[in-house]
Order: sequence, then structure tokens, then C-alpha cells
Amino acid sequence: MRRPRLRLLSALVAGVWGASLLFSGVALAEPASKTPSASRAAGKGKHQAQKAPKGAAPKKAAPKKAAPKPAKKPNESKKAAKAKSSAPKPADPQARTSIAGQPITEGNDPPELKELREVEDVLFWDQKPEASAAKTPEVVSTGLPPADAPAAIATDPSTADLDLRWMTQLQKPDLPFRWDDRLIRYLDYFKNNPRGKGFVSALLKKSGRYDSKIREALKGKGLPEDLVYLALAESAMNPRIVSHAGAAGLWQFMPKAGEAYGLRVDKHVDERLDPHRSTEAAVRFLKDLHSRFGRWELAMAAYNMGHGGLLTSIRKYNTNDFWELSRLEAGIPYETALYVPKIVALAFVARNKEAFGLQELQLDPAEPFDMATAPGTGPSAGVAAAPNGAKAKPTARPVAAKSAEPAREEPTVETSTYTLRWGESLEVVAASFGLTESKLRALNNLKDPVPPRPGTKVLVPKAKGPNAQTDALVAVVPAAVSAAPGSGKKQVFYEVVWGDKLDEVARVLGVTADDLAQWNNIDRSANLHGKMVLQAFVASVPSSADVRVTSAADAKVLVAGTPAFFEHFESKNGRSRALVTVAAGDTMKSLAKKHGLTLGMMERINHRSRDADLKPGEQLVVYTRKAGPLLGQAPAATQPALTPSAPAPIPGADDIYAIDDRPSDVDGG
Repeated sequence: MRRPRLRLLSALVAGVWGASLLFSGVALAEPASKTPSASRAAGKGKHQAQKAPKGAAPKKAAPKKAAPKPAKKPNESKKAAKAKSSAPKPADPQARTSIAGQPITEGNDPPELKELREVEDVLFWDQKPEASAAKTPEVVSTGLPPADAPAAIATDPSTADLDLRWMTQLQKPDLPFRWDDRLIRYLDYFKNNPRGKGFVSALLKKSGRYDSKIREALKGKGLPEDLVYLALAESAMNPRIVSHAGAAGLWQFMPKAGEAYGLRVDKHVDERLDPHRSTEAAVRFLKDLHSRFGRWELAMAAYNMGHGGLLTSIRKYNTNDFWELSRLEAGIPYETALYVPKIVALAFVARNKEAFGLQELQLDPAEPFDMATAPGTGPSAGVAAAPNGAKAKPTARPVAAKSAEPAREEPTVETSTYTLRWGESLEVVAASFGLTESKLRALNNLKDPVPPRPGTKVLVPKAKGPNAQTDALVAVVPAAVSAAPGSGKKQVFYEVVWGDKLDEVARVLGVTADDLAQWNNIDRSANLHGKMVLQAFVASVPSSADVRVTSAADAKVLVAGTPAFFEHFESKNGRSRALVTVAAGDTMKSLAKKHGLTLGMMERINHRSRDADLKPGEQLVVYTRKAGPLLGQAPAATQPALTPSAPAPIPGADDIYAIDDRPSDVDGG
């Protein structure tokens, strides 16, 4: 009796084993890239297959009917395209390194570093007012707006305290801010102007759509949660919005910037319209910008105007202080000068609804945090399959080929060792020995994009000695500090190189970091950038063997905002600065066209809105083509620098988050 039982048991085991192989084959045949919802659907199919014995004939016939389905290639290509679009595309590491100014390493920071960043943000907030009802916020800018401006703050000394006192009681956002006149005007407008209150109420109501999910993404990467209002200012939380310049989605990514951060943008798929993926990209983008600039005001400004444009402004005006740049003639775009205080003001209102009379405000319900399909088809469509299995256009920038890197050159001449000094870059050393930087890198087999720091030894041609600098160093200094403070001090200039910190530079120059920051209008908590030039007043000039400095006699010193300053920089563009008198019928647009300027540049120079009503007889600044002074105008060198007028009235509901003159691609820098 045992043998039949063993045979029966063996048959049962074989049957179970065969069934397991059958189901394993079915499982292996399933696509590997299925979403969770697809996996659940597949699970239901399995359960139905297990019930097959109750209806064996119909179930066996079904697979035969389904056999021809693989021949329908269009359906397969659609499924394949959707499967491909569900897999996030990696960001371009080269573009991110260019934006962040340093190699990018991914990974979650430990809680201690997150807490440290929060502490740093608190410690380095500029001009933070005391939370006391007895004092008013300190306005650190060009002054309060004119009394006839809409929602203007009263300038009467007897009522000024009453008008501003309420601001000291507001709960502060987690973004750094300064009590700049633009921020104060926004807050006053949102509180005391009926139109302003109605507008900010309607705008904040929309924030509920994605507020919690965006905050979660920001917090997960250690970024200030109130950056959610950057998305609100960009798109009013409309993931389908596409600007006239081509920016799209919640975060208004331009195509190339989106591609650099891993968003697929082609005629089949535009992931800028996907709230989830565009938020992930925006968080990485903002984090990289903060790594580059060191301050959130500058990071937000770079997000709006492009990081390359901001770097150019910082080097031109020789200051890394956003609020200083925002009030200088042509310092940054007019839109950007309003962009940062606008976002901070929205954060203030959101955290203090009762103070702004919005305690009854109900936010919109949360919406799904996934792909939002734009109406219609074509380039603005959210998802579309590639026809007939066509390959999607690759969007990630290809990694540079190895051949693009300079190969090590075998020295054909005798070499010697040279030690880099403070204030000395590879570019400077190469030029002094009659080489290009790429040749010097090849000679030393330097493939790391991070420049070497002072004290690094490099090989240089022995036959060639260092050449004297041919072009005079151009040093831009603030008007407030253009002469040596006190007797016995010597004015020297230090050219910043990559990786320099203010404290370190102060130490090697023998001065304090506070003095060095004050002499140069430097924000101590913001990063320094290569090719900035710092002036210092020293008791003794540092040894030339250790530090590269330039004396005042050997430098071309320009005071920021003077005619000589504008003549130097505008002449490089074939232009000269001139004042024009507004005639009847003139508009910002007509004057810009007349003098060959963009409307955005006209705004930037004069700190006036493109829609400003110009009055006959008033004067505006233009940078005109350098073909001699225009008829009836004096040369720019005889004209005083224009003091920027107060900001134009607060933008209305239709244009507070409109984007103009946005860069068309990812800037270099």
C-alpha cells in the first residue's frame, strides 16, 4: 500500500511544481516597469486565472483569441512610450555643476545638518528688526515711496510709527528678508488696499491645491518651506499654464532648464506639466542655486533672471548683496527687483492671515499631484505616445566625450614647480607664463573641474618667467567707501578666486571680515564669486610670495554708478549712457525702440514699469548706440548718474506672477 501512496504523492508534487513554473512564467512575462496600479490590475488577473477550473472551456479559448494582439504595433508603442515616460529621466550633471558652481552629490542630509542650516538662516538674516511694538522696522533702501502712490505708507513723522508698527508683530517667514521699502509697500498694499486684499486673498486661496505636497518636497531636501510661494508667484498654482516666452507648469520651467533637471520635454511628452516631477526638479534647481550663491534672496533672483545673468551683475557692480543690486541702475531686471520681496510678502500674509483680515479664508482643496494634461494636442500636450514605436527624442545633455578633456602633454621643455598664491587662479598663472589655461591643465593632467586652492604646486615652463600683468585690474568700489579710512593705511585690491571665503581672505590680508565686508558692500553670509575684486585698507602690504594683490596706482578704480563707471562698461557693448527728455506721446516702449533697447532693459535701467505713464519734461536714462551724442543731448560723461526713482505701483492681479524677458535656456557661469 505504501508504493501507490508514494506514487500519488510524487504525482501531486510534480503537479504543484509544474503549476508553479507555469505561474512563474506568467509573472516573468509581465512588464518590469509597471506602476503600482498596474501591478494591482495584474494581481486581479492572477486571481481570475486561479478560478479557471469552474469554467475551463471559456478560459482556454480566451488565450487563442488574444494571440493576434501582439501584431497591433501602435498599441504596443503607446504602452511602451507610457512605460518610458513613467521612469524619471536623470538630471544633467554637467548643467547642475555649472549652476551650483561645484560638483553635485545626491543624498539625504542628516537631521543635524538640516538644523544647522535653519540656525544659519536665522543668524544671518540682515537687519532683522526687534520684535517690539515700541520700534518700527528699519527701512534699508532708497526711502519710502512718494505720498501719491497707491497704498503708499504715510511719510508724516507723526503717523509713520502707527503705519509701520503692526509689521513688527507679524510672524516671520522661514525665508530671510530685509525691511526694504518694496517689501513694506507690498505688505501695506495687501493689508490696507481693498484691491490688494482681494487679490492676495484670491491668490492664496489657490495655494491649497499643491501646498502640502510642495512643502513636503521642500522639507525633505532641507529647503525653506515658504519657497512654496515662489511657485504661487510663478503660476498661481496652475500646472497647465504656458507663458508667452515658453515657460510652463507650476514652476515655469523653460525647456532647456527643465531638461537639465531631468524633465522630458519633446513633442510627445512635456513633464514640466507634471506637478510631481516638476516639483522634484524645481527643488533640485533651487538647492543648486543656493549652493552657488549662499543666500535665498539671490537664489530666488537667479531662478527668475538666470544664474548667469546674476553672476554678471554681481561681478560688474562688485557686490553680492541682493538688496544693494536691486536698487542700482541696471543692477538686475526690474521684475527681479520686485520678485523677491513679492514672494516674501506672500509668505508673510500666509503666516498672518488674521493680521491681514483673511482669517475666514478657505484654501482650495488639494489636487492630484501627478501629470496634468494641457488642453489640445501638440507640444503643449501632457502625454502622447510615440507613433509606430518611434524613439523619443533624447533630452538629457550627453556627457562630454573623453576626447574633449585635454590629454596630458609630455613636457617638450624643461619645467619647474610653481606654488599658487592667494588671489591667483590657473587662468592668471597660465597667462603669466604665456600659456592658455587648458594647456596648463594638460601639462599638469588636471581633469578635476574644481580649481586648485592656494598652496597647490603646479608645473610651469622653466624657460619662461612670469610676465607682468598687461591690462590694469578694474576695481569697482562703492561710493560710500572710495578713500582710505584713516592715515597710514594703504589701499590694495584682491581678485577673488573660486572657493574663497570672506573670513579667509580677511585673514590673509590682515584685516577683519567685518571691515572687508563694509568696504565692499558685501553680504557676509553670501558667497564670493571668482573675478570679484575686493578693496582693503591695510597697515602693511602682504608678501607677494603668498598673496597676489594690486596697488591702487596699478589698478583702474571705478566708483559704482558714476559716469566713468557706465562709460567703461557700456563702451564694451558699443553704447554710451545718456539722458533723454520725455516728449508728449512718448512711452517706455517707444523710447526703447528709438534707442535700440529692449523694453525689459528700459525697465531695468530706470526702475520703471513698462506701463508707466510718462510725463513730458521728465528725464530717463538710455544706453544708446555709440555714434556720437544724439541731437540736443550732452555727452554722457558730463551728466550725473541718475538716482533710481521709487518703484512703480504694486502690480495688479493680472501681472503679479507674469514672467517677462525670461532667459531662453540654461545660462553658463
